[in-house]
Amino acid sequence: MLSIFVEASCNRYNRDECIDCHVYEPLADIPKSDWHMTPDQARLMATKIKQIDTLNALAQQEINLTGGEATQNPFIVEIVNIFQSASPSVCIHTNLEINSKSSKRWLRLTEVIRGGGRADITLYPTAWEKYQKPLLKELITLQNRMIVNIIFENLIHLQEQTQLLTNFFNEEGKNFKHVAKFLQEYNEKVSWLVKNQTNCDETIYETHMGGTEAFAHGENFTLGLSLLPAFKVDTEGKRSMTSIPFPKNPYIIHCPAARGSIDIMTVLQTGEMTPCCDVGNLKCQPKFGNLLTDSPNEIRAKFEKSSKVMMAGVSKNLENLKSGKSGKWVEEGIPPYCG
Repeated sequence: MLSIFVEASCNRYNRDECIDCHVYEPLADIPKSDWHMTPDQARLMATKIKQIDTLNALAQQEINLTGGEATQNPFIVEIVNIFQSASPSVCIHTNLEINSKSSKRWLRLTEVIRGGGRADITLYPTAWEKYQKPLLKELITLQNRMIVNIIFENLIHLQEQTQLLTNFFNEEGKNFKHVAKFLQEYNEKVSWLVKNQTNCDETIYETHMGGTEAFAHGENFTLGLSLLPAFKVDTEGKRSMTSIPFPKNPYIIHCPAARGSIDIMTVLQTGEMTPCCDVGNLKCQPKFGNLLTDSPNEIRAKFEKSSKVMMAGVSKNLENLKSGKSGKWVEEGIPPYCG
């Protein structure tokens, strides 16, 4: 998958619950004049994506347009159309905190969906009742598949959010019974942990949740659930080595790029690329080129060079983990939790 930033502005940056926003820092220095990706920039990116085999292969899986808040880009409908020329599946990520169905953001979102795009959302409990819930009711009538991201700071927080979704789909009728059943089973597993292992470590959590399906497939609607533990981000923008829900456990990311396989490429709004689902706050130093300013040949050369650097850095990380030096940054600039 290709994850591409199309918008620096977000309507939630200044909220208390977003004080540790993992997106804001990498986008903070972009001047207001460049907040919105332009159609010309999207067209240039799409052209190069089709010319570079690795990027083209990822685009054939999906292109995810994110930000900031993608719906705040006034050109988002045209940008989606442009990227659809490079991918059979284009989705935009939204916080769905939109005032009403007369909002320009909502009108853009519905036009994207009518044009064959998809909207995925992140659940925000503070915005759920007033904004997200009423518009989600509309959204599930406009598209037949969706991924909902849940970012949780502790197990109780996770339980509360899965319960919100369970209640919602229980109210939506027979076409969504399979989704409600799927979410109920998820919620029951989380509730057991809250009751019996509230302060469990990551290993216990993964063992208990292991084997749980991530998708509820149905003839009329398919829901995907993505659970993401929250991380503390320091004043320098670097992510901590441990997640907030499991603070005693180093959260090791098994980096496929270092093994020669790039599964997700993130393209920042500046055009810089990093082979990770992260948005920049891992501070991984090897760069894979700039999709706006580099030629396809320059990008290919940087792919080869950076892949070798990542392999060397990850090897040192693993040695540090074995020798009790976890958390130490290596000279290759690979985050200490990437292995």
